Amino acid sequence: MNTAYKLDTIIKVDESLCIGCDACIRCCPGGLITREKAPVPTADSWDLCIDCGHCVAICPTDALYQRAMGPENCESIDPRLIPTWDEVRQLLVTRRSIRSYVNRPVEKEKLLQLLDVSRHAANGGNRQVLHWMVINDPAKVHQVAGLTIDWMKSVKDTNPELYHEAKLEIFINHWEAGRDHISRGAPCIIQAWSGKEERTAPPAAFNSIGYIQLAATTLGLGTSWSEGIGYASRAYQPLLDVLGMPEGQIPYATFLLGYPAEIYHRIPTRKPVEVTWV
Repeated sequence: MNTAYKLDTIIKVDESLCIGCDACIRCCPGGLITREKAPVPTADSWDLCIDCGHCVAICPTDALYQRAMGPENCESIDPRLIPTWDEVRQLLVTRRSIRSYVNRPVEKEKLLQLLDVSRHAANGGNRQVLHWMVINDPAKVHQVAGLTIDWMKSVKDTNPELYHEAKLEIFINHWEAGRDHISRGAPCIIQAWSGKEERTAPPAAFNSIGYIQLAATTLGLGTSWSEGIGYASRAYQPLLDVLGMPEGQIPYATFLLGYPAEIYHRIPTRKPVEVTWV
């Protein structure tokens, strides 16, 4: 909730502006708005409202205020900036996992842009449970990569099935030959952290990082998932110590970020979509 803005009721309606369209009633995910003379909250709305703000966002006349936000707190939508289908499709199908990066730091302003837009990805119950860990230092990134290799070596004895199934020996051999196939030269690592028992964290992390990965291409940046670092961050204490992860928190998703060293010229083929129509 935006603590700088607070009402003592779930919603307040300016009846002089309300046109009775009932859009706020229809869009409320919990069905917590009903109509009397004007839209009013239901009796149990205070405890059940998730502060998603849909009722404020959908009101065409700025008549509705919600306990956490009013129309003046919300950015207006510019329909002129909504891309066409062809533009959206091109953005989606040309995204690639980048595995080679140039030696160039990522500007903090761009990182903040990406993390800011990720707040608007779908997350269960609008709980907004993610905390972001950012390492934007090539030396520290290399240190994390080395500790990930140390974890992989330990897995050979502690979990040989995982060691062979994940082909961890390949990464170790590359590392020992002087080739970093963990961070791949990326200057930045980002992780999404949340509580160990937070049920909404996995989809929230995946959705948020999906936003970041797509948005990054428009800033000239590339990304790649790194479950090697992710696994090590959940299991290897020396790496946990370097990351400074708070007690009770775990990383739900990890990715690399940087400026791509190569440019793709074609869209690779994929299997045909499989659909069951019911």
